[in-house]
Amino acid sequence: MVMISSTSSYSCATALYLNLSCLEEAKPVIGASQAVQFLIQMLQPKTEVQCKMDALHALYNISTVSSNISNLISSGIINGLQSLLVGQTDCMWSEKCIAVLVNLAVSQVGRDEMILNPEVITTLASILDTGESIEQEQAVSCLLILCNRSEKCCEMVLQEGAIPALVSISVNGTSRGREKAQKLLMLFREQRQRDHSPAKTQYCSPEAGDLSMPSPEAKPLSKSISRRRVGKALSFLWKSKSYSVYQC
Repeated sequence: MVMISSTSSYSCATALYLNLSCLEEAKPVIGASQAVQFLIQMLQPKTEVQCKMDALHALYNISTVSSNISNLISSGIINGLQSLLVGQTDCMWSEKCIAVLVNLAVSQVGRDEMILNPEVITTLASILDTGESIEQEQAVSCLLILCNRSEKCCEMVLQEGAIPALVSISVNGTSRGREKAQKLLMLFREQRQRDHSPAKTQYCSPEAGDLSMPSPEAKPLSKSISRRRVGKALSFLWKSKSYSVYQC
């Protein structure tokens, strides 16, 4: 800890931790130490770029060990990653940040903490709309892990209006992105089916029936997708009566 007590030594210390974090036997040791707090502090905007990137990579390596998750969470890694993601235009940064979030989401404590931070869900949902293909793939993967174990998270994602972006990814995203987006959309549909009983569907307004087929005037989600392809991708949602109820 003597090395990292001096500002001039931050870059050297961060690079050292990055190298050590590549060793499997060193990951639990670093993850249980005060080095975690130091690395998270290095994610701040004022930190030199290379130092910040080294810290992020080191945190990613540490987060691959499940026993380190609790210390990472209690040290404030969620807020650190969130501050780094907001307004981020460089795919390299957001890609690694989301990769760390995915590692955290695998554990119960990580999922709980992320769901308690709605800003994280909002940011991930935003990436579905504006991110590059690889960012979208990672964001939808992270949301699938979170939503698969939490109806509350499903509601949060739906409130962000993520359905159109997910449909677009399910059509023209990466191979893995398409698969994850389809699974997440199916999860939402299944939740609607559980939440709405048949007795409630008879009170649905007639206009809801319009969701059974795409509107002729509807515009494609992107220039590269024809109306026919988008309609096909949406068919499994439109065929669900429970989804129509949700839209009433």
